[in-house]
Amino acid sequence: MISVQKAQEAVIEAMNLGNEINLPVAESLGYVVAQVVYSPLALPPFRQSGVDGYAFRFEDYKNGEEIQVIGESSAGKSFLRQIEHNQAVRIFTGAEVPDGADTVVMQEKVTREGKALFINDQAITFAANVRPKGSHINSGDVALTRGSVITAGTIGFLASMGIREISVFSKPRVAIIITGNELRQAGEQLESGQIYESNAVCLQAALQAMRIKPTEILFAPDDEESIRSAFRRATTQADCVLITGGISVGDYDFVGKILREEQVSEIFYKVKQRPGKPLFVGKFGNVSVFALPGNPASVLTCFYEYALPALRTVMGYPSPFLQSLQLPLNRTITTIKGLTFFLKAATDFQTVTSLDGQPSYIMRSFSEANCFIVVPEDTVQIEAGEIVEVHLLPN
Repeated sequence: MISVQKAQEAVIEAMNLGNEINLPVAESLGYVVAQVVYSPLALPPFRQSGVDGYAFRFEDYKNGEEIQVIGESSAGKSFLRQIEHNQAVRIFTGAEVPDGADTVVMQEKVTREGKALFINDQAITFAANVRPKGSHINSGDVALTRGSVITAGTIGFLASMGIREISVFSKPRVAIIITGNELRQAGEQLESGQIYESNAVCLQAALQAMRIKPTEILFAPDDEESIRSAFRRATTQADCVLITGGISVGDYDFVGKILREEQVSEIFYKVKQRPGKPLFVGKFGNVSVFALPGNPASVLTCFYEYALPALRTVMGYPSPFLQSLQLPLNRTITTIKGLTFFLKAATDFQTVTSLDGQPSYIMRSFSEANCFIVVPEDTVQIEAGEIVEVHLLPN
Protein backbone atom coordinates (compact mmCIF):
# COMPACT_ATOMS: atom_id res chain seq x y z
CA MET A 1 0.00 0.00 0.00
CA ILE A 2 1.02 3.56 -0.68
CA SER A 3 0.90 6.47 1.80
CA VAL A 4 -1.63 9.27 1.39
CA GLN A 5 1.07 11.83 0.67
CA LYS A 6 2.71 9.73 -2.04
CA ALA A 7 -0.66 8.82 -3.53
CA GLN A 8 -1.73 12.45 -3.80
CA GLU A 9 1.61 13.44 -5.31
CA ALA A 10 1.35 10.60 -7.84
CA VAL A 11 -2.14 11.69 -8.91
CA ILE A 12 -1.05 15.26 -9.60
CA GLU A 13 2.08 14.15 -11.48
CA ALA A 14 -0.05 11.97 -13.78
CA MET A 15 -2.40 14.79 -14.83
CA ASN A 16 -1.97 16.90 -17.96
CA LEU A 17 -3.02 20.53 -18.16
CA GLY A 18 -6.16 21.10 -20.23
CA ASN A 19 -6.15 22.79 -23.62
CA GLU A 20 -6.41 26.56 -23.96
CA ILE A 21 -9.80 27.58 -25.32
CA ASN A 22 -11.55 30.90 -25.84
CA LEU A 23 -14.91 31.43 -24.18
CA PRO A 24 -17.39 34.30 -23.97
CA VAL A 25 -16.82 36.02 -20.64
CA ALA A 26 -20.45 35.42 -19.66
CA GLU A 27 -19.90 31.62 -19.96
CA SER A 28 -16.54 31.42 -18.17
CA LEU A 29 -17.67 30.96 -14.55
CA GLY A 30 -15.52 28.36 -12.76
CA TYR A 31 -12.83 28.22 -15.45
CA VAL A 32 -9.19 29.17 -14.90
CA VAL A 33 -7.46 31.97 -16.81
CA ALA A 34 -4.92 30.59 -19.30
CA GLN A 35 -3.27 33.85 -20.41
CA VAL A 36 -2.57 37.12 -18.62
CA VAL A 37 -5.35 39.65 -19.20
CA TYR A 38 -4.38 43.29 -19.69
CA SER A 39 -6.83 46.12 -19.32
CA PRO A 40 -7.70 47.68 -22.70
CA LEU A 41 -8.69 50.97 -21.06
CA ALA A 42 -8.49 53.02 -17.89
CA LEU A 43 -11.20 52.54 -15.27
CA PRO A 44 -12.90 54.79 -14.65
CA PRO A 45 -12.28 56.17 -18.17
CA PHE A 46 -12.81 59.74 -16.92
CA ARG A 47 -12.81 61.63 -13.62
CA GLN A 48 -15.94 60.43 -11.89
CA SER A 49 -18.08 61.69 -9.04
CA GLY A 50 -18.33 59.37 -6.05
CA VAL A 51 -21.50 60.99 -4.66
CA ASP A 52 -24.59 62.97 -5.61
CA GLY A 53 -23.75 66.63 -5.12
CA TYR A 54 -22.05 69.55 -6.82
CA ALA A 55 -18.75 69.79 -8.70
CA PHE A 56 -16.78 73.02 -8.29
CA ARG A 57 -13.32 74.61 -8.01
CA PHE A 58 -11.97 74.20 -4.48
CA GLU A 59 -10.05 77.46 -4.74
CA ASP A 60 -13.32 79.41 -5.17
CA TYR A 61 -14.75 77.86 -2.00
CA LYS A 62 -11.51 78.44 -0.08
CA ASN A 63 -11.52 82.12 -1.08
CA GLY A 64 -15.13 82.50 0.05
CA GLU A 65 -16.37 83.59 -3.35
CA GLU A 66 -19.99 83.25 -4.45
CA ILE A 67 -20.52 80.13 -6.58
CA GLN A 68 -23.22 79.84 -9.25
CA VAL A 69 -24.72 76.56 -10.55
CA ILE A 70 -24.62 76.63 -14.36
CA GLY A 71 -25.65 73.12 -15.41
CA GLU A 72 -25.81 69.40 -14.68
CA SER A 73 -23.70 66.27 -15.26
CA SER A 74 -25.46 62.91 -14.94
CA ALA A 75 -24.40 59.34 -15.67
CA GLY A 76 -24.14 58.99 -19.44
CA LYS A 77 -24.85 62.67 -20.08
CA SER A 78 -21.82 64.82 -19.30
CA PHE A 79 -21.60 68.59 -18.93
CA LEU A 80 -19.33 69.33 -21.88
CA ARG A 81 -18.23 72.90 -21.12
CA GLN A 82 -15.35 73.83 -18.85
CA ILE A 83 -16.08 75.11 -15.35
CA GLU A 84 -14.78 78.66 -14.85
CA HIS A 85 -14.16 80.66 -11.68
CA ASN A 86 -17.12 80.78 -9.28
CA GLN A 87 -19.08 78.14 -11.22
CA ALA A 88 -20.46 74.68 -10.28
CA VAL A 89 -22.61 71.98 -11.78
CA ARG A 90 -25.13 69.62 -10.24
CA ILE A 91 -23.60 66.13 -10.48
CA PHE A 92 -24.64 62.56 -9.73
CA THR A 93 -22.78 59.42 -8.65
CA GLY A 94 -20.77 57.95 -11.53
CA ALA A 95 -21.11 61.04 -13.71
CA GLU A 96 -18.13 62.73 -15.38
CA VAL A 97 -16.57 65.61 -13.45
CA PRO A 98 -16.33 68.54 -15.92
CA ASP A 99 -13.02 70.09 -16.88
CA GLY A 100 -12.11 72.89 -14.53
CA ALA A 101 -13.87 71.35 -11.53
CA ASP A 102 -11.67 69.54 -9.02
CA THR A 103 -13.89 68.79 -6.00
CA VAL A 104 -17.39 67.43 -5.34
CA VAL A 105 -19.43 68.24 -2.25
CA MET A 106 -22.26 65.97 -1.10
CA GLN A 107 -25.74 67.35 -1.66
CA GLU A 108 -26.46 67.02 2.08
CA LYS A 109 -23.71 69.58 2.77
CA VAL A 110 -25.06 72.47 0.69
CA THR A 111 -27.93 74.91 0.47
CA ARG A 112 -29.16 76.64 -2.66
CA GLU A 113 -30.88 79.91 -3.28
CA GLY A 114 -31.80 79.90 -6.93
CA LYS A 115 -28.50 79.36 -8.77
CA ALA A 116 -26.39 80.43 -5.80
CA LEU A 117 -24.60 77.53 -4.06
CA PHE A 118 -23.58 77.68 -0.40
CA ILE A 119 -21.26 74.93 0.85
CA ASN A 120 -21.68 73.95 4.50
CA ASP A 121 -18.88 71.40 4.87
CA GLN A 122 -16.01 72.59 7.03
CA ALA A 123 -14.18 69.28 6.61
CA ILE A 124 -14.17 69.18 2.81
CA THR A 125 -10.75 68.96 1.16
CA PHE A 126 -9.34 69.45 -2.31
CA ALA A 127 -10.37 66.63 -4.74
CA ALA A 128 -12.92 65.23 -2.27
CA ASN A 129 -15.38 62.72 -3.77
CA VAL A 130 -13.62 62.71 -7.15
CA ARG A 131 -12.52 59.33 -8.49
CA PRO A 132 -9.41 59.93 -10.62
CA LYS A 133 -9.25 58.51 -14.14
CA GLY A 134 -7.59 55.07 -13.95
CA SER A 135 -7.93 54.88 -10.14
CA HIS A 136 -9.40 51.38 -10.55
CA ILE A 137 -6.99 50.21 -13.25
CA ASN A 138 -4.96 51.91 -15.96
CA SER A 139 -4.83 50.95 -19.62
CA GLY A 140 -2.22 48.23 -20.14
CA ASP A 141 -2.13 47.15 -16.47
CA VAL A 142 -2.45 43.46 -15.57
CA ALA A 143 -6.10 42.79 -14.82
CA LEU A 144 -5.92 38.99 -14.26
CA THR A 145 -2.96 36.67 -13.92
CA ARG A 146 -2.69 33.18 -15.42
CA GLY A 147 -4.19 30.69 -12.98
CA SER A 148 -6.90 33.01 -11.64
CA VAL A 149 -10.18 31.20 -10.98
CA ILE A 150 -13.08 33.02 -12.62
CA THR A 151 -15.85 33.99 -10.21
CA ALA A 152 -18.98 36.10 -10.65
CA GLY A 153 -16.91 39.08 -9.50
CA THR A 154 -14.25 38.29 -12.11
CA ILE A 155 -16.90 38.26 -14.84
CA GLY A 156 -18.20 41.62 -13.68
CA PHE A 157 -14.65 43.05 -13.69
CA LEU A 158 -13.97 41.77 -17.22
CA ALA A 159 -17.28 43.12 -18.46
CA SER A 160 -16.49 46.55 -16.97
CA MET A 161 -13.38 46.64 -19.17
CA GLY A 162 -15.43 45.79 -22.26
CA ILE A 163 -13.80 42.36 -22.62
CA ARG A 164 -16.14 39.86 -24.32
CA GLU A 165 -13.91 36.77 -24.65
CA ILE A 166 -11.21 35.19 -22.50
CA SER A 167 -8.64 32.39 -22.84
CA VAL A 168 -9.14 29.63 -20.26
CA PHE A 169 -8.09 26.01 -19.66
CA SER A 170 -10.67 23.48 -20.80
CA LYS A 171 -12.53 21.42 -18.24
CA PRO A 172 -12.17 17.62 -18.34
CA ARG A 173 -15.02 15.46 -19.60
CA VAL A 174 -16.02 13.09 -16.79
CA ALA A 175 -18.00 9.85 -17.02
CA ILE A 176 -19.38 7.92 -14.03
CA ILE A 177 -19.83 4.15 -13.79
CA ILE A 178 -21.83 2.73 -10.88
CA THR A 179 -21.53 -1.03 -10.26
CA GLY A 180 -23.61 -3.26 -8.03
CA ASN A 181 -26.44 -5.82 -8.16
CA GLU A 182 -28.06 -4.47 -5.01
CA LEU A 183 -28.71 -0.92 -6.21
CA ARG A 184 -32.10 0.54 -7.01
CA GLN A 185 -33.11 4.07 -7.97
CA ALA A 186 -35.09 6.28 -5.62
CA GLY A 187 -38.81 5.67 -6.09
CA GLU A 188 -38.41 2.00 -6.97
CA GLN A 189 -39.57 -0.75 -4.65
CA LEU A 190 -36.79 -2.32 -2.58
CA GLU A 191 -36.62 -6.10 -2.50
CA SER A 192 -34.74 -8.18 0.04
CA GLY A 193 -31.03 -7.23 0.17
CA GLN A 194 -31.42 -4.15 -2.00
CA ILE A 195 -30.52 -0.52 -1.21
CA TYR A 196 -31.08 2.82 -2.89
CA GLU A 197 -28.27 4.05 -5.09
CA SER A 198 -26.68 7.31 -3.90
CA ASN A 199 -23.15 7.39 -5.32
CA ALA A 200 -24.20 8.61 -8.77
CA VAL A 201 -26.20 11.59 -7.56
CA CYS A 202 -23.55 12.37 -4.93
CA LEU A 203 -20.71 12.44 -7.47
CA GLN A 204 -22.86 14.33 -9.93
CA ALA A 205 -23.49 17.00 -7.26
CA ALA A 206 -19.79 17.20 -6.38
CA LEU A 207 -18.95 17.68 -10.06
CA GLN A 208 -21.73 20.23 -10.45
CA ALA A 209 -20.06 22.32 -7.73
CA MET A 210 -17.03 22.40 -10.07
CA ARG A 211 -19.26 23.42 -12.99
CA ILE A 212 -18.63 20.02 -14.61
CA LYS A 213 -21.54 18.04 -16.08
CA PRO A 214 -20.85 14.30 -16.49
CA THR A 215 -20.82 13.15 -20.10
CA GLU A 216 -22.77 10.07 -19.02
CA ILE A 217 -23.72 8.06 -15.93
CA LEU A 218 -23.65 4.32 -16.59
CA PHE A 219 -25.03 1.59 -14.32
CA ALA A 220 -23.63 -1.94 -14.48
CA PRO A 221 -24.57 -5.05 -12.50
CA ASP A 222 -21.82 -7.15 -10.98
CA ASP A 223 -20.88 -9.15 -14.06
CA GLU A 224 -17.76 -8.82 -16.17
CA GLU A 225 -19.45 -8.26 -19.51
CA SER A 226 -21.59 -5.37 -18.28
CA ILE A 227 -18.75 -3.62 -16.47
CA ARG A 228 -16.34 -4.07 -19.38
CA SER A 229 -18.90 -2.69 -21.82
CA ALA A 230 -19.56 0.33 -19.60
CA PHE A 231 -15.83 0.97 -19.21
CA ARG A 232 -15.16 0.82 -22.95
CA ARG A 233 -18.07 3.14 -23.64
CA ALA A 234 -17.02 5.64 -20.97
CA THR A 235 -13.40 5.84 -22.14
CA THR A 236 -14.46 6.77 -25.69
CA GLN A 237 -16.19 9.96 -24.52
CA ALA A 238 -14.40 11.10 -21.35
CA ASP A 239 -11.04 12.37 -20.13
CA CYS A 240 -11.70 10.96 -16.66
CA VAL A 241 -13.74 7.94 -15.57
CA LEU A 242 -15.04 7.54 -12.02
CA ILE A 243 -16.04 3.97 -11.13
CA THR A 244 -17.68 3.05 -7.82
CA GLY A 245 -17.73 -0.42 -6.28
CA GLY A 246 -16.19 -3.73 -7.29
CA ILE A 247 -12.58 -2.74 -6.62
CA SER A 248 -11.94 -4.81 -3.49
CA VAL A 249 -11.22 -8.56 -3.35
CA GLY A 250 -14.68 -10.15 -3.02
CA ASP A 251 -16.09 -12.80 -5.33
CA TYR A 252 -18.13 -10.17 -7.18
CA ASP A 253 -15.43 -7.49 -7.32
CA PHE A 254 -14.62 -7.55 -11.03
CA VAL A 255 -13.45 -3.99 -11.62
CA GLY A 256 -9.78 -4.55 -10.82
CA LYS A 257 -9.62 -7.64 -13.03
CA ILE A 258 -11.25 -5.80 -15.93
CA LEU A 259 -8.95 -2.78 -15.60
CA ARG A 260 -5.91 -5.08 -15.78
CA GLU A 261 -7.29 -6.93 -18.79
CA GLU A 262 -8.09 -3.63 -20.54
CA GLN A 263 -4.44 -2.67 -19.94
CA VAL A 264 -5.09 0.30 -17.71
CA SER A 265 -1.70 1.47 -16.43
CA GLU A 266 -1.75 1.39 -12.62
CA ILE A 267 -0.53 4.48 -10.77
CA PHE A 268 -1.38 2.92 -7.42
CA TYR A 269 -3.83 0.52 -5.82
CA LYS A 270 -4.73 0.68 -2.12
CA VAL A 271 -3.84 3.60 0.11
CA LYS A 272 -2.98 3.51 3.80
CA GLN A 273 -6.09 5.40 4.81
CA ARG A 274 -9.59 5.11 6.22
CA PRO A 275 -12.10 5.39 4.73
CA GLY A 276 -11.30 4.43 1.14
CA LYS A 277 -8.34 2.06 1.40
CA PRO A 278 -9.16 0.02 -1.77
CA LEU A 279 -8.68 2.98 -4.14
CA PHE A 280 -7.28 2.40 -7.63
CA VAL A 281 -5.92 5.19 -9.83
CA GLY A 282 -4.58 4.59 -13.32
CA LYS A 283 -4.32 5.82 -16.90
CA PHE A 284 -5.92 4.38 -20.00
CA GLY A 285 -4.06 6.24 -22.70
CA ASN A 286 -4.92 9.86 -21.94
CA VAL A 287 -7.94 8.92 -19.83
CA SER A 288 -7.60 9.06 -16.04
CA VAL A 289 -9.33 6.22 -14.20
CA PHE A 290 -10.43 6.42 -10.55
CA ALA A 291 -11.89 3.16 -9.24
CA LEU A 292 -13.46 4.16 -5.94
CA PRO A 293 -14.76 1.89 -3.17
CA GLY A 294 -18.50 1.28 -3.09
CA ASN A 295 -19.41 2.61 0.36
CA PRO A 296 -20.82 6.14 -0.04
CA ALA A 297 -18.61 7.91 2.52
CA SER A 298 -15.52 6.28 1.02
CA VAL A 299 -16.58 7.37 -2.45
CA LEU A 300 -16.97 11.02 -1.50
CA THR A 301 -13.82 11.07 0.65
CA CYS A 302 -11.71 9.66 -2.19
CA PHE A 303 -13.30 12.06 -4.64
CA TYR A 304 -12.42 15.11 -2.53
CA GLU A 305 -8.89 13.99 -1.66
CA TYR A 306 -7.82 12.55 -5.04
CA ALA A 307 -10.23 13.02 -7.96
CA LEU A 308 -11.07 16.66 -7.24
CA PRO A 309 -7.38 17.72 -7.06
CA ALA A 310 -6.73 15.78 -10.28
CA LEU A 311 -9.59 17.52 -12.09
CA ARG A 312 -8.50 20.90 -10.74
CA THR A 313 -4.98 20.28 -12.01
CA VAL A 314 -6.32 19.65 -15.51
CA MET A 315 -8.35 22.86 -15.19
CA GLY A 316 -5.24 24.87 -14.31
CA TYR A 317 -5.72 25.48 -10.59
CA PRO A 318 -2.37 26.54 -9.07
CA SER A 319 -3.45 24.99 -5.72
CA PRO A 320 -5.64 21.99 -6.54
CA PHE A 321 -6.04 20.38 -3.12
CA LEU A 322 -8.68 21.18 -0.51
CA GLN A 323 -7.88 24.26 1.52
CA SER A 324 -6.00 23.30 4.68
CA LEU A 325 -6.15 24.93 8.13
CA GLN A 326 -4.58 24.25 11.51
CA LEU A 327 -7.21 24.37 14.29
CA PRO A 328 -7.56 23.22 17.92
CA LEU A 329 -9.59 20.06 18.49
CA ASN A 330 -12.77 20.28 20.57
CA ARG A 331 -12.80 16.72 21.84
CA THR A 332 -10.33 13.86 22.03
CA ILE A 333 -10.23 11.40 19.13
CA THR A 334 -8.73 7.94 18.98
CA THR A 335 -7.81 5.99 15.84
CA ILE A 336 -5.47 3.10 14.99
CA LYS A 337 -1.84 3.35 13.99
CA GLY A 338 -0.74 2.73 10.41
CA LEU A 339 -3.58 4.45 8.56
CA THR A 340 -4.29 8.11 7.80
CA PHE A 341 -7.83 8.90 8.89
CA PHE A 342 -10.11 11.43 7.19
CA LEU A 343 -12.68 12.12 9.88
CA LYS A 344 -15.86 13.96 8.96
CA ALA A 345 -15.99 17.09 11.08
CA ALA A 346 -17.56 20.50 11.62
CA THR A 347 -15.68 23.73 12.16
CA ASP A 348 -16.60 27.31 13.03
CA PHE A 349 -13.06 28.24 11.90
CA GLN A 350 -12.04 28.76 15.52
CA THR A 351 -12.11 25.11 16.60
CA VAL A 352 -13.04 21.79 14.98
CA THR A 353 -15.17 18.87 16.19
CA SER A 354 -15.14 15.28 14.97
CA LEU A 355 -18.68 14.10 14.22
CA ASP A 356 -20.34 10.89 15.29
CA GLY A 357 -20.91 8.33 12.53
CA GLN A 358 -17.49 7.81 10.92
CA PRO A 359 -17.96 4.34 9.32
CA SER A 360 -17.72 4.33 5.53
CA TYR A 361 -21.36 3.36 4.96
CA ILE A 362 -22.76 6.32 6.96
CA MET A 363 -23.63 9.49 5.02
CA ARG A 364 -25.61 11.32 7.71
CA SER A 365 -22.43 12.72 9.25
CA PHE A 366 -21.26 13.80 5.78
CA SER A 367 -24.42 15.87 5.43
CA GLU A 368 -23.43 17.73 8.62
CA ALA A 369 -19.71 18.05 7.82
CA ASN A 370 -17.90 21.02 6.31
CA CYS A 371 -14.39 19.62 6.70
CA PHE A 372 -12.16 16.62 7.37
CA ILE A 373 -9.87 16.21 10.33
CA VAL A 374 -6.72 14.55 9.00
CA VAL A 375 -5.13 12.16 11.48
CA PRO A 376 -1.60 11.09 10.42
CA GLU A 377 -0.88 7.37 10.08
CA ASP A 378 1.61 7.37 12.98
CA THR A 379 -0.92 8.92 15.41
CA VAL A 380 -3.26 6.96 17.67
CA GLN A 381 -4.82 9.65 19.87
CA ILE A 382 -5.18 13.42 19.74
CA GLU A 383 -6.27 15.21 22.90
CA ALA A 384 -8.83 18.00 23.05
CA GLY A 385 -7.08 21.34 22.60
CA GLU A 386 -4.31 20.00 20.38
CA ILE A 387 -3.83 21.47 16.90
CA VAL A 388 -4.95 19.28 14.00
CA GLU A 389 -4.87 19.54 10.22
CA VAL A 390 -8.26 20.39 8.74
CA HIS A 391 -9.30 20.11 5.08
CA LEU A 392 -12.23 22.37 4.19
CA LEU A 393 -14.88 20.78 1.97
CA PRO A 394 -16.14 22.75 -1.04
CA ASN A 395 -19.34 24.70 -0.45
